[in-house]
Amino acid sequence: MIDHYWGKADPKYTGEPKWHPLAYHCLDVAAVAATWWDSNPALRDKFCIAFTCSVNELPRLRAWVLFFVALHDLGKFDLRFQLKAPDAMAAAWRRLEKGLDHDIPANEISGFDHGHAGMAWAFLEIAIWLNQSNAASAWEKWENWLSAVTGHHGDYHPARMAGLKGIEADESLIEQDCGARRAFVAQLEKLFLLPAGLSLQDPPPFCALPVRALLAGFCSSSDWLGSNAEVFEYRAPGERLDTYFDARCVQIQIAKILEHFGLIAAPLSYAGVQALLGEHEAPRGVQTEVDALPAIPSLTLIEAPTGSGKTEAALAYAWRLLDAGTADSIVFALPTQATANAMLERIEAFAARTFGGANVVLAHGKRQFNEGFQQLVERGQHVTSQGEEEAGVQCAAWLASSRKRVFLGQIGVCTVDQVLLAVLPVRHKFVRGFGLAKSVLIVDEVHAYDAYMYGLLGEVLKNQQACGGSAILLSATLPANQRRKLLETWASTGPDEAPYPALWHATGGETLPKTVSEAQRPPRREVGIECLRLAEAFPDEALLERIVTAAEDGALVAIVLNLVDNAQCLARLLRQRTTIEVDVFHARYRFTDRKDKEAAVLKHYGRDAARTTGRILVATQVVEQSLDLDFDWMLTQICPVDLLFQRIGRLHRHVRERRPPGFESPRCTVLSVDGDDYGVFELIYGNARVLWRTESLLAGNVSLVFPEAYRDWIEQVYQREDWDDEPEKISVDFDTYSALQIARMKDAQRLTTMTVSSFRDDDDRITGLTRDGEMSLNVLPITEDGCLLVKQRIADIPERELAEALNLAVTPAPASWKNSLHDCRMEKDGPLVGYLQLVMSISPDGSWQSSNGQFTYSQDFGLEKRRNEPT
Repeated sequence: MIDHYWGKADPKYTGEPKWHPLAYHCLDVAAVAATWWDSNPALRDKFCIAFTCSVNELPRLRAWVLFFVALHDLGKFDLRFQLKAPDAMAAAWRRLEKGLDHDIPANEISGFDHGHAGMAWAFLEIAIWLNQSNAASAWEKWENWLSAVTGHHGDYHPARMAGLKGIEADESLIEQDCGARRAFVAQLEKLFLLPAGLSLQDPPPFCALPVRALLAGFCSSSDWLGSNAEVFEYRAPGERLDTYFDARCVQIQIAKILEHFGLIAAPLSYAGVQALLGEHEAPRGVQTEVDALPAIPSLTLIEAPTGSGKTEAALAYAWRLLDAGTADSIVFALPTQATANAMLERIEAFAARTFGGANVVLAHGKRQFNEGFQQLVERGQHVTSQGEEEAGVQCAAWLASSRKRVFLGQIGVCTVDQVLLAVLPVRHKFVRGFGLAKSVLIVDEVHAYDAYMYGLLGEVLKNQQACGGSAILLSATLPANQRRKLLETWASTGPDEAPYPALWHATGGETLPKTVSEAQRPPRREVGIECLRLAEAFPDEALLERIVTAAEDGALVAIVLNLVDNAQCLARLLRQRTTIEVDVFHARYRFTDRKDKEAAVLKHYGRDAARTTGRILVATQVVEQSLDLDFDWMLTQICPVDLLFQRIGRLHRHVRERRPPGFESPRCTVLSVDGDDYGVFELIYGNARVLWRTESLLAGNVSLVFPEAYRDWIEQVYQREDWDDEPEKISVDFDTYSALQIARMKDAQRLTTMTVSSFRDDDDRITGLTRDGEMSLNVLPITEDGCLLVKQRIADIPERELAEALNLAVTPAPASWKNSLHDCRMEKDGPLVGYLQLVMSISPDGSWQSSNGQFTYSQDFGLEKRRNEPT
């Protein structure tokens, strides 16, 4: 009876038969899961911790996992699914005629959701399977397990399905489907449960919601590979299920299929922090302490100065966790695409030391891409009889975007937004969650997030702990209240006061900071400061002259502004005043151009810059994080103290034999507003009190002394109590701001409880869910004839390359430009959903101009809006 059902069917399949039995396909997926489980200690460890079972209980847990994974396509034992491929059904059993055998409408066949049906049929029939008159208590134990595996196409399903039993067909056919489902469940009991000393009457282990996500991601990933017909060729029925399953497991092992497709790779043995450093470098600061940490699932919080080697310390400890078998991969998350891109070269070098030729998946660009992964993408372009439900198609669509595939490689670099989507209501979020759970999650610049994002990050960290994952959080500057909230996500506590730098290793309960030895503490560093109050905090004529003079005297000068428009304007003003090179760098470029900009900035202002002549960089916040830049003099508009310290971290970053005259000591000039209203800067940073307090401290001092300032200034600025001389307006505004932050954090946490199907995984609007307020617009500059600005016609780009091509071509723009961009074309479906298509033509000077003249784009200045246009 079971042999009468097809699971995969493709009339274009090169071999024979043109269909693959449903039972065999289910066992293909279970064989992937079994081999993955058996060959990956880290994976077993995650499930063991998630289900709170002992090592001795692992064989039984494995049996339950494989039993339920094999049930993932239970809903295909249904006449409506089988009629999706009438020829396959005829070959598997017999041809059914409409009007004679059934009267099922065509739309019920094409729209039949076998995932939801599997969940719903199990709910209705579990009493029959278990031979119980009332299976309500059993369903409570089975529900989350079945929800996980039947949701393998991206959505968890409820237990009830409208119209499930309303099948317009011969009663004998309906009874046959019911009998086939019952028989298949019984066969899986014999194959997986009975050998482990279990039966259907035994309750499976409790499956909490975070554990459901782990299982769902594991099942989906196994299904994606188990559906690859080039590996799991179609077979005619007839072989016993146990014999077939064992043979498939052997095939996977001998052919090293999991390794080929980049799902597993053995790390090289841990070689110490020294292996990650330069030839003449020695471990320093927090790097000297990571080898003393126990290699167990944990939350590690590293607080250390900018440029002190936090990244290498984090990677070294992550490598130890890989070597110990507590994780099998690393996901490195950064605040922005610019900072993620800047990290790629360092991670590539690390990957070579830890994995050699493993599947290193680097987001935001076509970098190393495992050959097997590429085959999964290419294979998925071929649609079979299942149409869009085909696992290979869904796998290809998911992997086609580098923003997502980072979760299935050994090492992935991405923005924190991609990590936060693991707890938001989007399709396939559990694949992200599964990728994170088996990984060491490293989050850099963790201080850079607002209360809303902290609400989401907190949920991510809670899930990591629940599933035995690990996380490493990095920050140069972290107020005590933020540190406390982060530790609480791991059910840990710690003192509010701690020496600096500090390393926290949380495994639950009280966590005490680990401090570095006196000899390894950061050297005392004094930075001269001046605070100038200018109209709109913008350089006046006198300051412009000082900047030009400094550069002409050989200094590398950085001017960090808070608005892209200001940066573009200032760069032009400076170019009018000097022949010295003036560079401009911000986030409003096509990504492909931004990568070139980053490379140029690192070349001219980085650690190994020639430094033979002066030069000026006018930039925005993109330079304050993760870029190894070294300036002789820095000017910056007012910003919160923690971000100010990040910017100052790019000032005299490296020890040099000489600096230009007058710049032998580091000096930072802070530009604040001329008045009491911070205006647009308050809108940018949300909290006028931290701006006022930062400015007050700057005005009362002639220098900053590090590392003491990291604790002293930050705690003062972020302390809850009002200052004695704090203006009433500042205090009132903060009360309003604080209440809003609490509300937004609750909003974020509430959002994580919404149903998965609320948003498509490929819907660009979902990125707006990861950050508070309005996200920037996605502007896609194109030509009148439908080409990208690189002369590539969109219609001619292969489907598997389109997502990446669009990712490289899109330009962010402020949400305030929405009215000015209202004429741009917006697709309602298809690959261009979420992109504002801005038609542009090339000008004689080589820049691009919009048809209405409001916007220009150039590789030098990026996307600009005419100044006389209202925002």
